[in-house]
Amino acid sequence: MKILLLQPYVQHEISHMCIKSIDKEKGFFPPLGLLYIATYLKKHTAHEVRVLDCNTEHIDVPRLETVLLEFQPDIVGVSTITHHLIDAYAAAAVIKKISTDIITVFGGAHASIYPITTVENSNIDYAIRGEGEIVFTELVRAIEQNKSLAEISAIPGIATKYLAKRGLKNGDIQRLFIDDLDSLPSPDRTLVPYKKYHNILSPNRYMTTMFTTRGCPYHCVFCNRMGRKVRSLSPGKVLSEIETLLKLGINEIFFKDDTFTIDQDRVKLICKGIIDRNYAFTWQVRTRADCFDFELLSLMKKAGCSRISFGIESGDPHILKMLRKELDFELARNVVQWCRQLGIQTLANYIIGCPGETKKEIHKTLLFAERLGTDYALFFILSLYPDTDLYRQAMASGLVPGDVWLDFAKNPTRAFIAPIWNENFSREELEEISKNIHKRFFIRPGLILREMKKIESPNEFIKKVRAAWNLWQA
Repeated sequence: MKILLLQPYVQHEISHMCIKSIDKEKGFFPPLGLLYIATYLKKHTAHEVRVLDCNTEHIDVPRLETVLLEFQPDIVGVSTITHHLIDAYAAAAVIKKISTDIITVFGGAHASIYPITTVENSNIDYAIRGEGEIVFTELVRAIEQNKSLAEISAIPGIATKYLAKRGLKNGDIQRLFIDDLDSLPSPDRTLVPYKKYHNILSPNRYMTTMFTTRGCPYHCVFCNRMGRKVRSLSPGKVLSEIETLLKLGINEIFFKDDTFTIDQDRVKLICKGIIDRNYAFTWQVRTRADCFDFELLSLMKKAGCSRISFGIESGDPHILKMLRKELDFELARNVVQWCRQLGIQTLANYIIGCPGETKKEIHKTLLFAERLGTDYALFFILSLYPDTDLYRQAMASGLVPGDVWLDFAKNPTRAFIAPIWNENFSREELEEISKNIHKRFFIRPGLILREMKKIESPNEFIKKVRAAWNLWQA
């Protein structure tokens, strides 16, 4: 069979937490979830598998129709988040327009939250809840063997119209996680145009992303992570994947783990392996300020770490407590100082528009951000994501009139406005505050001069000048 795995072209994204002038310059990352599934399929089956990243290859719906007619797939897998659902459903519609015999399978964060709701769409045959490598392969085999819909519906992790008609709810579908990540083949980046991916903060032309862990043990009220149990690749497996990427000419890797340094001993082994093998590349991570010490930071720097992103969220301890985000401000200051001492760039993420927050607390966060002195900072408007504790609180309090995200999942329209916590501020007020904060933080002579000194290539210069101009115009 021919199998096409695609990430739809996004034209009608529901909302941004960050102002658009910054967000639109952030760049593109490879669709690692699809690459994992494709690589697993190619290893364990003989089917022809293709991955299509419509955003990077600029394939809108009309062009997608042409691709489908040329490739003639038997199965199409679509990965999407809820914010991109309008475009994902448009892709499903054109697939079924080509042929109702093409089997459509939805996966990703949206299908994991709303699996039954997803298959209630007439253009979608199956939805996968949770991590898809194994269960998607099982589904493909079941289809190949002409198993009945009832038999397919018995496969854990799969939602079907058969189950929907029998009254099952979204939460009734088992969510699957893979414990042994080393058992998965490393994603094959050559299945997509891997040299097209970039990031606004990346000085290198060829960069990619990589996961070395899955899951997050923390309980931030605004976040929905698929799985609290942290599962990790072994250091050997991480180093093997890095070596493969370097052979492709990639010279920068963004480790997108929720908390890269959650197991400090494992990170030390990875860093020592990079040093011992003389791997020459730069890399960035996301982590928490309380998950390393100066010794580990020094080792990371020696191994090529060039930037660390921290989730600070707020400069007010009461807001942090409400968000269930434990943070020692003094430790955060020490860590940023250590990074500055070692020459590691820092980026801090903050949230505005939190429950109980007023202009006083927002100003306190801005002052903390300026005094903390990270190289970069982003100030996001708090978004009430589906299936999060904060969203449930908003519904219970009446701040959000019912389950609007479920309503949208059933009938996505461009008129939908993603909910925020508008207790003390309107959406327009928060957007204006966010713009002003970003301008105050970034448009400073000292910071601009520092950024100019960091530029290593014409490509990096163009990206940063364009982003700065867009910010100034916001």
